[in-house]
Amino acid sequence: MDNERRKKLNDTLKKFNKKQKCEIFTMGNEIKTLDVISTGISVIDDFIGGGFKCGAHSGIWGVYSVGKTALMLMTIANAQRNGKLVCYVNTEKPIDRERFLFFGVNLDELVYIEAPHNAEHALEAMRTLCKDKVIDLFIVDSTDGLSPKSVQETSKGQERGLDKNNVASLPKTLSNFYNVVNSFVFKAKASVLWIGQARTKGIGSFFVHLGRSGGNAQDFYSYMTLAMRRGQNSDAPVQKFKEYFIDPDGKVRFATVKETIGFDVVIKLEKSNASKSAKEKSEIHIPYLYSDGFVNKVVDSDDVPVKIDAKNDEEKEIIKQFLIEKKPEDAQKLGLIETEPEECPIVELDKDSTIKNPKQQEDINDELDVKNIVKGVTLDSTVPPVKEEKPKKKGRGRPKKDKK
Repeated sequence: MDNERRKKLNDTLKKFNKKQKCEIFTMGNEIKTLDVISTGISVIDDFIGGGFKCGAHSGIWGVYSVGKTALMLMTIANAQRNGKLVCYVNTEKPIDRERFLFFGVNLDELVYIEAPHNAEHALEAMRTLCKDKVIDLFIVDSTDGLSPKSVQETSKGQERGLDKNNVASLPKTLSNFYNVVNSFVFKAKASVLWIGQARTKGIGSFFVHLGRSGGNAQDFYSYMTLAMRRGQNSDAPVQKFKEYFIDPDGKVRFATVKETIGFDVVIKLEKSNASKSAKEKSEIHIPYLYSDGFVNKVVDSDDVPVKIDAKNDEEKEIIKQFLIEKKPEDAQKLGLIETEPEECPIVELDKDSTIKNPKQQEDINDELDVKNIVKGVTLDSTVPPVKEEKPKKKGRGRPKKDKK
């Protein structure tokens, strides 16, 4: 491009931007790489290219009880630790306060919307926060719980009956919403996550398959789409336990048993525009533990936990007494006996040593006083020192005879 045309182009762009009162045109060299919101789980982050893209929409869907909400709560906690502002819209069932705290969510810093009256309330909240650029992560859990105003009321504001046909009301609402809010999300550099439930799709009994509701607009605007499902029971994480019980003969015995401590989750990358993510249609397996949530892997430990399998309180007390007397190492694991405190090493103190800390010097002086008192020397001037008696020397030669 010659200099004259380039100069004319720049003038045209400036005039147009000035007329529109915003920067519409820019040059390609001003394109910046947007950040991502990390989940805090390295296996998932590496799989999706570091995290969920800022300035874009991402979708996560799957069957119920597969860990979608748990993954969102762990992502919220990690984003808050990195100083991000998060808004969470709960359109489904109520979530206990303890559930948020279990995954490390800071409730004092969380913007929370629970059970919005209609879909427009939740979507308008997203547009407002993104337009004012005061949010970093916005989560809708889930789109299936959104109820458009057109489903609840007629055009005249009258309440609609449940027998009315409301075909494609939510897809229409979302399609119009994406067109309006997409630019605000991009300029705010906010990451928007849409959670969806799996629905059965198909034409009658032909080509029956699982998919998500909400229309094709979600797939079109989605920067990344993840599908989650449970893996096989054979892949579920297990842990060994040493279980004590009383046999029919009344003797205390134990057996090593394996117990399922979670389930296996399969995450499939259905769509991705990220250059650093895995290939589309690829899958990963990740364990979910009931005690910790998603973890990178289950580490086998040589320290086998101990459990008591008793039918009643009497058997439980018998087993406890047996462990205290016969198996103290297992009793310590259950907290039945306290561990012995470690002996502190005795350090010889030198009075001439230089100590910079006055408190430490005072402690050393106290130790030296104790040692002097033990030797029979006191530092108190009012009390005379104790003189040590020296043994008498024996004379040389034969002992003298006593004169009668």
